[in-house]
Amino acid sequence: MSEVKGPVTMNGRPPETERLYWPVERMRAYQLDRLRETISQATRSSFYGPRLKGLRVDSPEDLARLPLTTKADVRSASPFGLLAVDREQLFQYHESFGTTGPPASSWLTRDDFHNYATQINHSAVNLQRGDRVLVRFPYAISVPAHIVTQAAHDRGACVIPVGSRTTISPYPRVIDLLRKLEVTVLACLPTEAIWLAETARLKGLNSRTDFRSLRAICTAGELMSNARRARISELWHAPVYNLYGCTEAGNIAADCEAGRLHLSWDHFLLEVLDPRTKQPAASGGSGTAALTTLTRQAMPLLRYLLGDYLRLHTLQDCPCGRTAPVVEHYGRDLNRFHFGERPFFVRELEERLLCSPVRAVGNLWLIEVRPKEVRFRVEAEQPDMNLYRRLEAQVREELDLPLVVDPVRPGGLLDRTRLLAVEPVHKPCNVGYVRDDAAPSLTLDSITAKGVESGLTSE
Repeated sequence: MSEVKGPVTMNGRPPETERLYWPVERMRAYQLDRLRETISQATRSSFYGPRLKGLRVDSPEDLARLPLTTKADVRSASPFGLLAVDREQLFQYHESFGTTGPPASSWLTRDDFHNYATQINHSAVNLQRGDRVLVRFPYAISVPAHIVTQAAHDRGACVIPVGSRTTISPYPRVIDLLRKLEVTVLACLPTEAIWLAETARLKGLNSRTDFRSLRAICTAGELMSNARRARISELWHAPVYNLYGCTEAGNIAADCEAGRLHLSWDHFLLEVLDPRTKQPAASGGSGTAALTTLTRQAMPLLRYLLGDYLRLHTLQDCPCGRTAPVVEHYGRDLNRFHFGERPFFVRELEERLLCSPVRAVGNLWLIEVRPKEVRFRVEAEQPDMNLYRRLEAQVREELDLPLVVDPVRPGGLLDRTRLLAVEPVHKPCNVGYVRDDAAPSLTLDSITAKGVESGLTSE
């Protein structure tokens, strides 16, 4: 691999990360100035204008006096109710996936979009000139692929915009691109990183040894436990750096060199609230996240309830030297399950079970909640019943959860043919040739998709 040269740095660090190392008191003053600007900007929207009338903020603690903003508020106010700039200033539009309800709008000015990319570059993946970054996030109405692309370009890196799985970008083609283009950074969902490694294996390749140019994997969009990160890193023999954010606000936190998720505190204020009372949780305690943007122009958000469960470590002596708080992310309701009346986080099982040898507890697994027990179903090349009994006993003791580890043969949870499937690609066509006058009349479908099979030729 050719030498990779990074951007101009301050104190040996990329300039856009400098505030992550500021002393706490200096950052508090900066945040207060930005918070005042944000509140002033938010009053320009039809949603926040009436809510913020007469409110004054003299310290970051006064944030708790502001009303909470729910996902239902953002959805009902979409698409224009939260807009705080003239429409002529708008640069780009995105929407949330809508996995838990109607999609929420996200408007960006040019500066907003630049800040989204800057937040990506807070990650220790340290995109650089000479990198070839293969982006496997979907280039669609969601935001990750677009801002990762901009972040790479801002650092002088080359982008390979593959996007999500389509007829043009099936898994085998991505594997071919990773090898022949000597990709240095793979950006994708954690699950995609696992499935791509499995695709490589099915093609007779070793993801650890046959992709020597790959120096890092950048993930986002899913819960990432430390155990899962270690599994993916082992699969590809490369460090994994995770990003945590949402379409409506930007990239909230990014992994440092030590694998800790640091808040981008020059762009956000983050509160941890008691899930029931919505009052501040005890210091260092876990709860639901309320986010306030500090640099957003088009659509500022105040105390926005993300729906995420997390813990915030504000007094963190991190080896990387950053003073920004560390976010311990437990996920959303999608990442929880209930047994009886008690909720459990998927992360709690991952951290206890995925530390086991991969031959016995594979990289593909499924949690199956039953009336009397919870089954952790795993694809196992070499089932180890003694290991499973020890893991079950540990979970019972530590979580008071009746767990059964249920091994299945490789391929029992995921049909591998879907990974190797490559469908033919056809461009639009409206001219077809019929060889026999007795043949049925043509349709656009028969020309563009079935012409060869039905004895037709298309151009």
